[in-house]
Amino acid sequence: MNAISRAALLAVTVMSANAAHAQSLTLEEAIEQSVSSSPQGAATAARIEGLNAARAAADTKPAATIEGSIENIGTSGFNEFQIDGTYNQRLERGGKRLARIELAEGEIGIAQVEALVRRLDLARQVQELYVETQAAALDLELARSRVEIAAALQSEVQRRVDGARDPLFAGTRARTELAEAEVDLELADHALDAAKVRLGLLTGVDPAELAVVTEGFLEMETPDIDLRELPSIDLALYEARRERANANYRLQQAYSRTDPTVYAGPRVFGSGDVAVVAGFSLPLPNRALNRANIDRATAEQRQVEADLAVERFQRQRDVALAAERVEEARHEAEAIQSRVIPSAEQTLREVRAGYNRGGFTFLDVSTAQSALHETRVRFVDAVSEYHEAKVELDRLTGRFADLVGRI
Repeated sequence: MNAISRAALLAVTVMSANAAHAQSLTLEEAIEQSVSSSPQGAATAARIEGLNAARAAADTKPAATIEGSIENIGTSGFNEFQIDGTYNQRLERGGKRLARIELAEGEIGIAQVEALVRRLDLARQVQELYVETQAAALDLELARSRVEIAAALQSEVQRRVDGARDPLFAGTRARTELAEAEVDLELADHALDAAKVRLGLLTGVDPAELAVVTEGFLEMETPDIDLRELPSIDLALYEARRERANANYRLQQAYSRTDPTVYAGPRVFGSGDVAVVAGFSLPLPNRALNRANIDRATAEQRQVEADLAVERFQRQRDVALAAERVEEARHEAEAIQSRVIPSAEQTLREVRAGYNRGGFTFLDVSTAQSALHETRVRFVDAVSEYHEAKVELDRLTGRFADLVGRI
């Protein structure tokens, strides 16, 4: 186990000891809390409720009407007037009612997918802040390790200065490096607190009571992505829009058929006689308007299909680039961890051993120590870059779609 791995394990131990009463959240728990506490849920519920009401309205037949009239009122004779009363009902043809229902259901489908997309965007924000907090926790442990090394070296140099084996400036420089390390430790501690505050704003957890899981942060794997079968909620949104466009096309086709109105009712004469009247009316079609509406619906279908093709192409490219970024960061981090850090640690050990024997100067030790710290920082930066790229890849592939879909 190399030094950076020991630092990672130390991070978990120290954070657990310092936050005995802290609420330790996994990434999934943080996402669940953020989504459940967001007002997006209430807004989505209200929107879906309105669209369900619109669907119920679409699933109704035309309302009937009652008409009445009085005719032949004049001076020639009271018995010649007649009163008509009719019940009128328009009969829909061409499947208009079913087409209206499908269109309303298409609107509901779009609203549901859009809500899921918004929840995934929120999950992405939480994941970004979670990774930031994990990286800040590891940076803090590196800063602590640097202080420990600088303090041990400062004590060692001071003994040599007291024994007149090193000049006074060596002790001064060692104390300066220790002070710089202590300042960086304070800054790292502040950065971790600030990251917790930002994460707490989304999760609703008090930052003072919040802790993230750092175990496994250094574990990296090659992304397994099949671009031929690309899952994406964003593509599902375009597919929902396609269903809505198809439903609108079917509705405009149904409108090309006119609806007859049938009527029937009594006719009362002034003489007291009663008769029954019945009939129907059929409006003439406006073929130009119907053709224009169908053409517009057809154009909407083509536009949605084109948008879906563009989105699928762009999504495949974005996923491929994100996966490549993940793999590049993973390769860099593993190369530093397996090849550079052990060499830097060995160099520091050898230089310090030679320094104790009088073969090296304090400057040599300081340089080796700084090189080791910079190498560890570079490793942490590469790991952080891996997880940041993983955030982008997870969002593009909808990794947390099932999680946020259940909330």
